Amino acid sequence: MMSSTFEDIRDQVAPPVAQRMYGLTQEQKAARKGRIGASFVPSLMAGNEAAIRQEWMRLVEHPDYQEEDFADNWPVNFGQYIEDFSLNWHARKTGQALTRRGEWIAHPERRYIGCTLDAWRAQDNCVLDLKAPGAYRVLDDVLAYYPGQLVVQKACAKADRAALVIVHGGAEPKEFEVTWDSEYEGEVWRRVDWMWGMVESLIEPYPLPPAKGLVPAVRIVDMEGNNAWSDFAATWLQNKTAAAAFNHAAKGIKSLMEDDVVKAFGHGIVANRSRAGAVTIKQA
Repeated sequence: MMSSTFEDIRDQVAPPVAQRMYGLTQEQKAARKGRIGASFVPSLMAGNEAAIRQEWMRLVEHPDYQEEDFADNWPVNFGQYIEDFSLNWHARKTGQALTRRGEWIAHPERRYIGCTLDAWRAQDNCVLDLKAPGAYRVLDDVLAYYPGQLVVQKACAKADRAALVIVHGGAEPKEFEVTWDSEYEGEVWRRVDWMWGMVESLIEPYPLPPAKGLVPAVRIVDMEGNNAWSDFAATWLQNKTAAAAFNHAAKGIKSLMEDDVVKAFGHGIVANRSRAGAVTIKQA
């Protein structure tokens, strides 16, 4: 789609993010102070002991914490240098504006975690994160490493989709939609909650094994004739409307609980807010 000119797209995007070197801007650092950042989640999922301890020290304001120096880190600085140019290029090529660049968003329930968006696309409510791996990096490895970051970004922005825009070895930006199953997403939040528990308790994190990675989906399977599939499919079809109504009601109940309410009840249900800010609903 090439109907929009570069000037059309440029005028629609957010004001350019100030050119930065050696990591986040001071404003972005202030926004994430005392909070876990989405960009840390891939290290958490990989069980990177050094990175986990470094993030814990930052969060607890440990006296021995030293901010990592990216001054001589070529991949970091190259990625930041070409970020706006690459996103502008991708916006022009797709004809869709990419906005909210550099915006910090806290998670709506887990207020101790948030993300700094690279970009967001209104047309399909999609968060996009730019990566510029070197040509030596295997593309499948890159795609397998970052889904945890996108899980957080998608949740924080209340987005419907998530994608990586990859500049592989300096090649033209290419978009890859990233999806995951409930098991993987659950593991992301379990590890995030574990990390915050270590911060609140001031207990130094213990080593974590790498999380089970995403398996690339490549096969197409015809399940006609599979009795178990048939039974589950019938149940799913019968309960689809009820499930949608259930989720809608749960969101509505949570929206009625103001931030200072720890417990609300009535009409056969009880809603409780945890110390972390998450709301759970149970039958009374």
